[in-house]
Amino acid sequence: MYLIIGASGFIGNSLYCHIKQSGKKVLGTYCKDAKDASLLFFDILKDSLIDFCNKHVAGKISTVIICGGNASIDSCKKNETESNELNVWRMQSLVDEVKEMGVKCVFLSSEAVFDGKVGMNKEEDIPDPINVYGKQKLQMEQYIVKNLEDYIVFRISRAVGHTFGERDIFNEFYTKIKAREDIICLKNQSFCLTDLDDIVNGIVKAVEQNLRGIYHLSSANYVSRYQLAKLYAEKIFGRYDHIYEKEYEELSFIDNRAIYSGLNGEKLEKLLKIQYKNLNEILETYVNDYKSKV
Repeated sequence: MYLIIGASGFIGNSLYCHIKQSGKKVLGTYCKDAKDASLLFFDILKDSLIDFCNKHVAGKISTVIICGGNASIDSCKKNETESNELNVWRMQSLVDEVKEMGVKCVFLSSEAVFDGKVGMNKEEDIPDPINVYGKQKLQMEQYIVKNLEDYIVFRISRAVGHTFGERDIFNEFYTKIKAREDIICLKNQSFCLTDLDDIVNGIVKAVEQNLRGIYHLSSANYVSRYQLAKLYAEKIFGRYDHIYEKEYEELSFIDNRAIYSGLNGEKLEKLLKIQYKNLNEILETYVNDYKSKV
């Protein structure tokens, strides 16, 4: 049985639904947004995982997948004490309980563990985060590697849904365009856009094949934010003339941003024999879904 901590989030909920629909046993938790009536309340800051399992789980948990936490770069910096408590100290306690239970631990990390100077980092590259969020993720990676044997850490690039209305970068663009607001992009900021279903499929396959270690879960869809915004506007609205690039110094970030992000996901792609959707496939599916709903 799978247990997903944070099954109401963007990746967590898609993962929960995928496993459930495949007929496998899965439990999911939420903290602020239930999203699904079958999810169970669990507060990482307050609750014991072992007590939770004793109360709700009828059977043996085989894998705990940790998707929860604060993923906002600026929020983590602005509320550093609180975000450290959630993303590091309480998360480490959660990992300790997973270890005590004797089951596989899967932890979702981020491309933010790298400094963003070159982009397309491989697993062998040395992490060097430039913001609080990235440092928190790296702390957790190091803690897991040091204390666990049966684990998978997935560093994930920019996740995007191919359906209209998901909580992703496409929805950010759509909301701004509908409101006739400027879309301001950090100049040259680039990343890999990876389909949400591909991410979910990669996680499940890696668990089923009993992989262990740190892996990059990312397509090779390397694109700048500006290019993506222009492409999105063209596909959905025909055109939009209020998309601009600005220099780093012109933008008021609370914490640092990487310029050249993106991960090299070839290692996992070859191991699992998977094929990521390319950008055209993602956009084509998204556009078709948009037309069916709007």
